[in-house]
This record gives sequence, structure tokens and C-alpha cells, in this order.
Amino acid sequence: MATFKYIIREIKGKGASIHLVFNYGANKRLRYATKLTIKNKKNWSVKLQKVKDVIEESNKHRINKKLREGKTDFLDFFDDLVAKEKNIDNTILKIECDKIYRNKVVEVKETKHLELIPFFEWYLTHYDINPLPRTGKPLGKGTIRTYKNTLNKLHKYIDEHEPLAYKDITLQFYYDFLGWLYDNNYSTNYIGTIIKILKTIMEAAYEFDYHNNLEYKGKYFVKPTEDVYNIYLSQNELEKIFNLPIPDSTIAYTNNGLKMSAKFLDNARDLFLIGANTGLRVSDFNRLTKENIYEDDGKLYFDVTIQKTNRNIAIPINWMVSEILKKNDGMPPKRMADQHINYAIKHLGMIAGLKDKVTKEITKGGKKVIKTYKKFQMICNHTARRSFCTNAYMSDMATVDIMAISGHSTEKVFYSYIKIDHKGKAKKISKHDFFANKRLNIVS
Repeated sequence: MATFKYIIREIKGKGASIHLVFNYGANKRLRYATKLTIKNKKNWSVKLQKVKDVIEESNKHRINKKLREGKTDFLDFFDDLVAKEKNIDNTILKIECDKIYRNKVVEVKETKHLELIPFFEWYLTHYDINPLPRTGKPLGKGTIRTYKNTLNKLHKYIDEHEPLAYKDITLQFYYDFLGWLYDNNYSTNYIGTIIKILKTIMEAAYEFDYHNNLEYKGKYFVKPTEDVYNIYLSQNELEKIFNLPIPDSTIAYTNNGLKMSAKFLDNARDLFLIGANTGLRVSDFNRLTKENIYEDDGKLYFDVTIQKTNRNIAIPINWMVSEILKKNDGMPPKRMADQHINYAIKHLGMIAGLKDKVTKEITKGGKKVIKTYKKFQMICNHTARRSFCTNAYMSDMATVDIMAISGHSTEKVFYSYIKIDHKGKAKKISKHDFFANKRLNIVS
């Protein structure tokens, strides 16, 4: 439980300065000097947490107002970080205190020159709470996690080699780093993500005039990638999960001991199925509220601002989602931790009998690795989005209309979500008039 209080510290003479002390977890404490002072330490009320109403303190009303509003603003900020599951540390909290108590906004240009790794660390801290110039929003929770993984890989590489500066990010480094990543048995696409993030950090540092090394922009300094088959669930399989009875007495456990009750499983199912029928990412379908629902000409729609792109999209609500909303008294399901949805939907897929064998081939450590799974083992949050795109495509919905809903900006990225094999594609094509079993009437 977090606790907030003001304390005073003696200064020269009888005066005192006002500090805040904020405890927000085990061994997590923030101490911050507000720069507000009183003329006599005896004029401070510990119980009421304010300056006493005495003539000697001529600025008492201004100070008390600042303390009162400051506490409210700070706790609102902290609660928002908790609600968004942001990483919280003293650096972030001090930046906010500077804004609240000193009207000070941290500007990038005011920072001293930062080398590659310190700049990467600053980038994560700063854009965890401040909007990126490109998107107008802070980095998302998942993005922060992915960036931190890349930073950790760079730290490990440095530990085994030598420190890295901007000037060291050359084509030779690129090949050395790739070799090291392959030697550590990482997959091609994971390595591609690491290279992509490194290029992003180099580009950001270049924009801040921290370096003039442009080798990372070269045509050979590319993000490795490979096509990997990921499953989707057909409309029939989605309906199996939708119709699956979950008795109230149901209790299941994950491998790490997480208890999943009937209510837990049912809520996760509803969230996943909304994603599978709207194409929304988990970051979007997991934060829907009643305010996102509107009616037009008797038809219900979701109106959503996509978190990743900050774009507004409207999505028609189909029969399955409509039934889910009715079950929840017209409300979207309650939000859950992303990983909890993953656990639950795998279990539900198993109970629904989605046990077909699926072979997945990826490159790890530069070598092809082939593994076979049962289908339910491969279901995750993102399966919902792939399922929507694939099922909509197979239903002959126009690509441009699917993209308007899914929010994909290019057809290249969109088609990477279409998870049907060559036989499935042939089946779709067979519906075209060209392949209809009709003989043409030839007029002589």
C-alpha cells in the first residue's frame, strides 16, 4: 500500500523546508524537496499536513494550496501509472514532481551529451511517460518490455566484447553482433526485432545531434526476417470455444500455479472472442468500455482509438460479440492481465478439443528447427487478430475493408496475417466466376 506524507527539514535559523516522502512498495521510497519553505518550524502541523494559520507565515495560503493540489496531482499520476501497468521508479516520479512543484519540464535538449547505452536508458525512461514525437503517445507497456530486452542483449554483448559508442555501430559490428546473436541460439525474427530497435535508437540519437554515424542506414544493415507459420482459428473453432460450457465449479491451474476459476476462464474467453471478431490487438480489446459502443440505424458498433497508431476506427459488432455484451449487461468484459488471457485461452482450446498437430519451422542459431505442437498450445492473444483477418479474407470481404477495421497501413503487413495454406487459398479462389462449373455458350 502506498503512503504519502509531507515532512519538514530544519534550515538556517528557525525556518524549515518542506519535503514529501512517498512509500510505494518494498524498499521503494521517494524523498523529494518541494522548495517550499516556512519561516518557523513550529508553524508546521504534522497532523494536518499544512502550515498553521499564523500571522508569521504570510505565504501560508499559497503554500497550503500548493501542497494540497500537489498531493492530489501526484497521487493521480501514480494511480494512472499503476492502472496502465507502467514501470515505476524514482526517476519517473521525480520528473513528475519537478512538473508539479517547480513547474519544470524536462527537455531533451537540456540533457548533456549521452553515448549510445546511456541514451538508450534515457530513451526508455523518458518515453515511458512522455509522448513520442512520431505518435504523440508514450511507449506502450509491451514496447517498453521489448526495448528493455534489446538493451539487455547489448549489455551482455558488451560484457563479452568491449564498450559500444555510436561510432562503433558499423557494418562490421552488424555482422559481429548477428553472429553473436545466432551463437546464442536466438530465432531469426527475434534477432530482427533487436536490429530494428537498435536502428530506432540510433535514429533518435541522430535526431538529437548526438552522432553523425549513418552506417545503420545502409542497405546491408537490415533487419533479418523469415516467414513463420502461426495458427489462426476458423469460424467453426471460434464457435466451439464460444459454445463451450464452463461449469461454476470449474477450477484449473497453470504450470506456474495460477488458479483459474470458471469466472476467470469465462472473462478471458469473452475478451479473446471480441478480438477474434473485431481484429483489435489485445492492447485495445482489453480496455474497451461502454463508452466505446454506439448505435447507428439499429446497428451496434465499437468506436476505438487504436493505442499503437492513435487512429480512430469504427467496427461493426457481429452476433457473437453482441451475445457477449448481452451476457455482461451491455458492457465489454472486465480487463485482465494479457498473460492471464493467454493461459486461459490455451486451456479452453484444449477443452474444446483443438488438438490437431501443427508443425512449426523456425531458424534458431542459424539452424532450422522443426517442432510439432497441439493446436491449443499455440493459441495466444494475437491469434485473435490473425483469426479475424483470415476469416474475413476467406469470407470474400474486400481487403480494403478488412484493413479499415484491422488498421493495417500496408497490404504487405496485412497479408502476413492471412494464415491459410496453399489449399486454403485455392479453395477461396475456386469461388471466383472464372472457376465456376459453367460451360460458356459460344455464339457462331
